[in-house]
Amino acid sequence: MGLNEVGVMVVGLGFVGGQAHAPSFAKIEGSKLIAVSDIRPETAERPVQKYGCEYYPDYRDGLDDSRIDAVVVSTPTPYHYDIALDAINHGKHVLCEMPLTSSLDLSEKLAGRAKEAGMLLMPVLNFRFTPNYVRAKELLQDGRIGTPMAFTFREHIPAKELAKQWPLSSWAWNAEKSGGLPDYTLSVWSIDLLRWMFDTEIDSVKWESSYASLDGVKDFKGYQTVGVVRLENGVVGTLQYGATVGEGLGSSRLEIYGANTATLEAVWNNQLRVFRSSESLQEWSFEEKGARVWGHRQLDQYFINCILKGARPLFGPKDAIAAQEIAKKMVES
Repeated sequence: MGLNEVGVMVVGLGFVGGQAHAPSFAKIEGSKLIAVSDIRPETAERPVQKYGCEYYPDYRDGLDDSRIDAVVVSTPTPYHYDIALDAINHGKHVLCEMPLTSSLDLSEKLAGRAKEAGMLLMPVLNFRFTPNYVRAKELLQDGRIGTPMAFTFREHIPAKELAKQWPLSSWAWNAEKSGGLPDYTLSVWSIDLLRWMFDTEIDSVKWESSYASLDGVKDFKGYQTVGVVRLENGVVGTLQYGATVGEGLGSSRLEIYGANTATLEAVWNNQLRVFRSSESLQEWSFEEKGARVWGHRQLDQYFINCILKGARPLFGPKDAIAAQEIAKKMVES
């Protein structure tokens, strides 16, 4: 493989691996999708036929393929550490989904090994590339709302949808395998979003959670988890993660309140508003499609560019670990 192209293997063909990463690396400049790997052969049929890539039932066979320079780990969390470590030990760069591993200790070990081996280990912190969040940060830096004072972020997932993905018997409810419960697993992206959006660290957080069986939703427990947060720059706010709403009511919203009486709102992945009064309103709409909607395509391109240019990424394992540290307090509480 020449310096102008990075050969990629995607390991794990669930929704993110199969619908975001595999299509991205098959198309973006500077990359070539060499292979995919999943324990379920049927999930590999589509990418193999569409992109003409190899299929390795066992990802370890792909690590011996000299055409592969980088491995994307998009399996469930319990498998991240072993796959990423094997890839690094075989001289492959790694793009790994979040949480980076199932524990802070393993994440630290993985980061240390990547540094020792001189291999790039990049966490999938795609909110840093989500179009309306990118624009929101630009507006903050431009002083559009003055000095930020407070924020709220809330994310609601329909209970029946998450129950299909993660029933009570799944790894997500096993703290040893996942690092926590589903709210822990799903919180790390927005925790990192805050650190990136405000260019600061999280000074403190206090979590309170409520879990309950839900009417009409089998093999599942709904949750509502709220965190009260203080950032090192003095901004305060709340984080809320819920999986109790009905079908079709999934949503996310980031609100930031400024000292010039302006409010910034980023709704889902495609809307952004700034207003200082009911008559003063600016709106932006983002019509990205496919893997660009939540920033996966943009992040994948950045990963490839860093490898080709030998550039040091603007974020890395330390950011993934910082998000896990804050999320871990949720489990401890």
